[in-house]
Amino acid sequence: MSKLFAVVVATIPEYYDYKIAHPEHDPNQLAWFREQQEKGILLCCGPFFPHDGTGLWVIQAENVEEAQKIVNSSPRALDGMLAESTRVVEWQVHIGCERFGDSK
Repeated sequence: MSKLFAVVVATIPEYYDYKIAHPEHDPNQLAWFREQQEKGILLCCGPFFPHDGTGLWVIQAENVEEAQKIVNSSPRALDGMLAESTRVVEWQVHIGCERFGDSK
């Protein structure tokens, strides 16, 4: 049974300069998000406001190791833009779990 994982994303300080130097990064990351959503892995994601390179991804996986592999497959991780402070934690939804289908 799939579990839910909250990925508290943080980027390295050079992230915004990297995006300028590599304009393909954002389209690649967005394509990855769409692909993961179509597979039923990514349930929702978005940046925190004000924009400072942090955000939240909610994903489904069998265990934390699989969740980490999913995160590591993202262009943001492959390009070295995720900070060490990025966290992948199992998330137990108590209120509103019906919004996430079979994951509980």
